Amino acid sequence: MLYVELGIIAKSGPLPIDTRVALWFKAHRTAKEVNIAQAVSALITPIIVFSAIVIILLYLNYWTRSWYPRDFIPLALVGTAALVSTASKPLFGRVRPGAGLTTLFDFEPSYPSSHVVFIAAAGCALLFFSERHKFLIFVGVSIMAANIGIVGLTLGVHWITDIIGGTFLSWGLLIIFYVLDDWMAENERKSL
Repeated sequence: MLYVELGIIAKSGPLPIDTRVALWFKAHRTAKEVNIAQAVSALITPIIVFSAIVIILLYLNYWTRSWYPRDFIPLALVGTAALVSTASKPLFGRVRPGAGLTTLFDFEPSYPSSHVVFIAAAGCALLFFSERHKFLIFVGVSIMAANIGIVGLTLGVHWITDIIGGTFLSWGLLIIFYVLDDWMAENERKSL
């Protein structure tokens, strides 16, 4: 899986692309951009909580018909993304950018970006509730995750490979859960 391979490579320290991107953001960020990024960063947690509530409400509305085990797949996707991301941080133990690159100080390891993982997974869970407009949902989620990644880069709290690894993790889990959903749907059709 690309996520694990990138994590193993990143564990040894920043890659040349990480350093180049971090230095570019450091050289080009203004005080106004940092203030905006800090405001967005402060709003990320409520946005994540709101996204989780929306998913649960959609799930409960979707679930009011008859119950099937595969109805739990969107929630399992989000939960698995959160668990894997949280468990991976100490496993890879990647340090955040140094004090010269960051505007904040954080002790937690940086790989993967949990905010990117969770927003991408929560948004991708919406794909299970939509019969139409899946491409628009996917594009919207990708744009949101990219913006959150840019906030992390602007504040200097993540390397670019942290953002890429978080994206790989979310998309990889989405593929796994879509395959699982198809397999379970086929088994349900056979049992009817």
